[in-house]
Amino acid sequence: MRGVQVYLVLGCGDVGFSVASRLKEKRAEVVVIDRDAKRVEQLRLMGYRAIVGDFGLPEVLKGAEMKQAEMVLIMVPDFSATRAALGAINRLKLELKVDPVVVARVSDEAEVSEAKWLGASDALPSSQVLADLAISKFEKLKEMAKEKRLRALLQGHARLSKGKIAIILQTNPDPDSIASGVALKLYAKAFGVDADIIYDGAIGHLQNRALVNLLELDLLEAKKANFEDYNLFALVDVATHANCCLPKEKRSTIVIDHHSVPSGEVQALYHDLSFVGATSTILTNYLRYAAVEIDRATAAALMIGILTDTMSLTRRATSLDFDAFEYLKDLADVEILGKLLAPTISSDSLGVLVNAIKASKFRGGYLTANLGEVKDRDLVAQAADFLLNREGVTTTFLYGVCNDVVYASARTKDVALHLGQTLNKAFSDVGSAGGHPQMAGATIPLKALGRVSKNKLRREIDRAVGRKFLEVVGVVRPSKPRRKRTK
Repeated sequence: MRGVQVYLVLGCGDVGFSVASRLKEKRAEVVVIDRDAKRVEQLRLMGYRAIVGDFGLPEVLKGAEMKQAEMVLIMVPDFSATRAALGAINRLKLELKVDPVVVARVSDEAEVSEAKWLGASDALPSSQVLADLAISKFEKLKEMAKEKRLRALLQGHARLSKGKIAIILQTNPDPDSIASGVALKLYAKAFGVDADIIYDGAIGHLQNRALVNLLELDLLEAKKANFEDYNLFALVDVATHANCCLPKEKRSTIVIDHHSVPSGEVQALYHDLSFVGATSTILTNYLRYAAVEIDRATAAALMIGILTDTMSLTRRATSLDFDAFEYLKDLADVEILGKLLAPTISSDSLGVLVNAIKASKFRGGYLTANLGEVKDRDLVAQAADFLLNREGVTTTFLYGVCNDVVYASARTKDVALHLGQTLNKAFSDVGSAGGHPQMAGATIPLKALGRVSKNKLRREIDRAVGRKFLEVVGVVRPSKPRRKRTK
């Protein structure tokens, strides 16, 4: 059991058994403590790890792996037994240096405040226990438990005086990534740990630039960072080395991300891969549960992070996203929020958007466009975002040339398509490519296309980039290999 996160259920009557069953359905590691020996024997026969004993005694809780407990649920109807259990838990918190989430069942609203005063993280009347665990309460409680573990890690780091940590954003960070990095820095500072926010790629999208400028953010470019100055690395809105600047020889200590990543690929002392619409939601709740004051500018940034990654709460938004957004609403700077929602469009951006609309080709939900020469590579990504809102479009793939390099950006609403993997398959042999399921990019040097005359360059880019993408996703048949000319 050592190292496994345990859920302790204290008292296993009808309500306690229902809670234990639902936790087990969610594949949680459950340990039940009950005073009734016959009931405990029945639970063991059903496959539960059950212990006979008085959970008002610290030694009984110790024997039930209290040190590994992520959450303790006191499910007895007798409030005097709840008081005794809370007293034992409080003593063990100090002795074992643990801080699990503690939820107490109460008979009525009058006992809620007393249970919290006695140390419960939350208290639920009997009528709400099962409904809340079945819907959203369980997810909130899990987030509270994760926050406590991260807090303990940072406090330990501060006690050892190990200096700054490196908060590393995804390559070409978007508003969700930037806002989450800012929030984690605020969270770490509350526990005595300073941090640098490090990024690679470009911060070029209008909204990204507005976010950095309005919040006067001090972000550190990876090429200017000395990674030897840090011994703790936190990845935010990214989970592996594949899409960030963390050196291969450095191991991440903290990973906080909302994207779908196989857990086996994440190597970190602490990781939170929550199934929510935005990483900003996770960080909002960390600040909230730790009672860290969120300044008005950071609140506005976190709201933008949630809105952009959930397409204004219409894509993959969960109850936690809605709840976090509601919490931030009254904290955010309205003026900053307004400017972030409608950043000024430059003449270059407008020109590229017009060009993208004119050049776009539409096949079975896939919109592609060759933008020709562009002054700024990030204008390609902006146009891909914009055209995804066009009626009938499920996926956009746009590409343009900047400084002898073809930059491609793809966006999709199709949950069956993983753009990062798709672009990697299409272009890894001629350049670099990757990203997330709904958002990805590729970089292809012009020299990788071979020697092509200037008047045929656009057509060759269409063949090697635009058509190649459509071949990989199965919209068009693969081209036959070109025959070499013979003299």
